[in-house]
Amino acid sequence: MMQLTSHVVGRMVSVLVLVLVFGLSACHRKESPGLSNAGLQKSADLLIGTLSRNTATVVRLYPGPDGLVGVIFKTKEGTMRVVWMTPHGAAIVPGPVITAAGQDLTGIAQQAIDAVSKTLPGPAPSSGQAGDIFPKPTIPSESPAPKDAPAPVGKKMSLQDFLTMSRHLRSIAIGSGPREIWVYFDPNCIFCNRLYALLKPYETQVKTHWIPVGFLKKDDSLKKATGILQAKNPVRAFRENEDRFDTGSEEGGYPIPSDISVSAERAVATSTVGLGQATGELATPTIVFEGTDGKPHSVMGLPEDLRKLLAEVKG
Repeated sequence: MMQLTSHVVGRMVSVLVLVLVFGLSACHRKESPGLSNAGLQKSADLLIGTLSRNTATVVRLYPGPDGLVGVIFKTKEGTMRVVWMTPHGAAIVPGPVITAAGQDLTGIAQQAIDAVSKTLPGPAPSSGQAGDIFPKPTIPSESPAPKDAPAPVGKKMSLQDFLTMSRHLRSIAIGSGPREIWVYFDPNCIFCNRLYALLKPYETQVKTHWIPVGFLKKDDSLKKATGILQAKNPVRAFRENEDRFDTGSEEGGYPIPSDISVSAERAVATSTVGLGQATGELATPTIVFEGTDGKPHSVMGLPEDLRKLLAEVKG
């Protein structure tokens, strides 16, 4: 199973942000710099609570560029915001984080959070422009904390929300049949490639919705995933990537396009964010489906017994 950190993840839309933020490493788990995950969570809770006068709650942490830690929090109005925390949890950076290329990582992260929120059931209030979020060093509000301040949001979305979101994300459908599964894959993930090969004999029985994400190999994964999704024939592009997969270098076989579609890139980034928010980590492949018991299920990594798993998928 390809994965990036546990407990810490969730965001990004467009351009090389995922490249910068998610491109940490391929197969192995990495801890956030500085404090342990628990220590960083405590620091984030303290900082956000203090700066918002206890009107905001931390939803999730995720690894950011250059050692920064992304902090997603929820305001008393129910909107989602993102800021950055220093590597050792000593301070919050409330304004834009700009790269040498002029990219506003804060703005891009906020767009992704907004996009992911809109895929979930129920109304999702708009959080506005990222540049307008923190005009002053105080975070979301300067008013006293109300007695009925919202309880902290859970670290993961429910399995039902995960399945619902997966059904709405852009994907590439392969196969046919009454049973359906959704698979999050990185084009450079060797275990995704193995799953693709294992699923081939079942293509007349199972419809697999492949959802491209990009985080394993910095710029390459994001652009390759975007290229597959924006292709005139995404199915053909996906098959080319998998059929020409180089197991030695662990790289997909689809060439990176010269022109990148902003909408396709946003879709890939949104799916990456959604995967992180749903599972608490970035790991591919991740399979989501409705079971014969009528309940949603998810499996991270290559299934030990694919035949058994498919038998448990609702037909």
